[in-house]
Amino acid sequence: MTFIARTGALFNASVGGLVNMMPARTGYRSFLSLTVFCVLFVFAFAEFEFKDGPPDGRIAWEFQGLRDDELRSQESNQHSFAERYLEEAKTVTTSVFKNFKSTFKRLKVPNPPYQNPHIYDDPRASVHSSETAKAAKIYRPYPDYNSEEWKRTHRGAFVPCMGPRGKKLDESLDDSVGVYVGIPEGFPEPTFGSYDVIGVDGQLSYDRYTRYAAYGYGENEATTDWIRPAKVEWDSVNWGQLQQECVEANAGRYNLTSSNDKSGLTSWFKRRSRPANLINPDAKPDKRTAILIRSYTDKEYSENDKQVIRSMVQEWSLQSGGEYEVFLLVHVKDDSIPIQEAEAYDRVLQDNIPPEFWNMTILWNVPMVGERYNKLDPAVLNVHQSQWLPIQHFVLEYPEFDFVWNWEIDTRYTGHLYEFSEAIASFGRKQPRRGLWERSERFYLPAIHGGFDTDFREMVAEKGGSGVWGRLGYEMQADKLPTPKGPSPPVLLPEDDNYEWGVGEDADFIGFLPVFNPYRTNWVLRDDVFGYLGTETPRRATIITHSRVSRRLVLAMDDENMNGRHVGSEMNPQTVGLLHGYKVTYAPHPIWSDKPLAPRRMDRWFNSGVNGRSGSSMDSPFSWGREQRFKDLSWYYRCNIPGRLYWNLLGWEKDTTGGPDYEKRYGRVVLPSMFFHPIKDVSPDSDSMNYDLPI
Repeated sequence: MTFIARTGALFNASVGGLVNMMPARTGYRSFLSLTVFCVLFVFAFAEFEFKDGPPDGRIAWEFQGLRDDELRSQESNQHSFAERYLEEAKTVTTSVFKNFKSTFKRLKVPNPPYQNPHIYDDPRASVHSSETAKAAKIYRPYPDYNSEEWKRTHRGAFVPCMGPRGKKLDESLDDSVGVYVGIPEGFPEPTFGSYDVIGVDGQLSYDRYTRYAAYGYGENEATTDWIRPAKVEWDSVNWGQLQQECVEANAGRYNLTSSNDKSGLTSWFKRRSRPANLINPDAKPDKRTAILIRSYTDKEYSENDKQVIRSMVQEWSLQSGGEYEVFLLVHVKDDSIPIQEAEAYDRVLQDNIPPEFWNMTILWNVPMVGERYNKLDPAVLNVHQSQWLPIQHFVLEYPEFDFVWNWEIDTRYTGHLYEFSEAIASFGRKQPRRGLWERSERFYLPAIHGGFDTDFREMVAEKGGSGVWGRLGYEMQADKLPTPKGPSPPVLLPEDDNYEWGVGEDADFIGFLPVFNPYRTNWVLRDDVFGYLGTETPRRATIITHSRVSRRLVLAMDDENMNGRHVGSEMNPQTVGLLHGYKVTYAPHPIWSDKPLAPRRMDRWFNSGVNGRSGSSMDSPFSWGREQRFKDLSWYYRCNIPGRLYWNLLGWEKDTTGGPDYEKRYGRVVLPSMFFHPIKDVSPDSDSMNYDLPI
């Protein structure tokens, strides 16, 4: 029932009946009528829950129309909402991680019946006397490629690939990631998200040696209390060639296709292939994923940058037999350089990229990736508004990839990369479409929302209204909006689906913050819309473009741009997914807060939109002046936990925690699997903890 209908019904039933029974004392009757009406008005207003309107994803028209005057009044005083959070935050002076000793000495082994079949004893530990070296295990979270079950269900055989030390990776312990079983006792719980929900083992810890020694960390150190791999001449390693040879050896598993020479695009690489080693010719080929690390010319690559890129190639591509392939996607900022010419291309490559990564690097500039889209407004052809154009260019050039990760180079993951990406993909695959847009618009706080697939799902269903169900229909606006390409729902109403539709379907977009509705927020890029219905276009956004996208979604984005329709970078895949009826989700990975506000207060400040959404109101945390709420988190475009914990993990002091003296007293810093952004200028003395956000 609408607010107006509810109020009218209450008034007619209660006030009308009561007044008709009273004597005709006009003044008294009028006073009583007014009093009762006011009481019922307040009651109805308090009980009213705002619902989504038609499945265009915008707020209900009754909300827009009925409360415009009140909203204008609130919006004129919006600064007070921002100040309330700042005032409350100032009352909490404790720093969670400044006061917690996340060290090896505090490791607590998980209680039975903990099991992880991918953990193995490290035979190299037997020759060490140090406690840390003896406790280290080998971690290989990969399928059992040699099992009969795996062979029965895959088209081609798995062939082990060569690593940078000249050994096959299934035989080389020096090329393996190490872990410690357990996490520091009392390690803070994440405020948002959950290990269990996304499917990552949250009971494993890593230090700088177990995580990065295989990739060159500490190879020149004199310390002996860790397992030291054989040293590598990294400048002599050719990561691009290693990946290519690995894919060719495993060609029977995949649907490998040569570069699309007929696309009319500037070609980056020419594929080579050899006869496939098939064991089940009738089985479907395995899907492949490209990891595109976003970088740019003039970047200085720190030793940590190089170690991290090596880990990405080895853990994702080489260890898996080519399920993933890693590319360094480098923006050439000077548009005047003719990188289509081989000589200019090679010069830029050699001047800007470490030699070991030359053969896995793709150079691009705005004119190259924008030349295809002659209907686009030239004003949007820049790296800020059109970050997805090089991704679209790549997908057209490489039809063999089913998925692409848009991976920000200033991101760090302290755990095992293959475990993480496979868990994220599996999470997306398991999500039912019913209520998915509504769940994805909310920060998930386990402490108050309960089970993700039970309590949280039920809460969202109760508060979310009719929501988005399948493809959007706009018969009256067919000339301005695309014809939806996504599937139609199997039933007319979401209530008729028992959370079954979409289960088993790969997600087309997976992001790492809520997919929020920017309508009525004060997010600065909310109206970055070209074509469509202008600012009335149904749209969604996710801050930070770091995400996994499907090939079919990227091709739909390409088609939108070919027709002159465009939205800003942080809205693009989500909005195209909304308009076409593709599967879009937010993966609630663990995010920590350094400021110990109570969970319900965090819910108040982060799910501050209509009916507990993160968007759809001026008080959204993504609105201008409210982003201070992210300052003390572990994941945002500016936040300060990463600058403490990651530096401590690398053995460096930050704000009285970490560093040589600290570790002599408390032990070596270890961390569980944590996803950090941003991580910039990775050096001991860099200013990594003073990020600020607009007030």
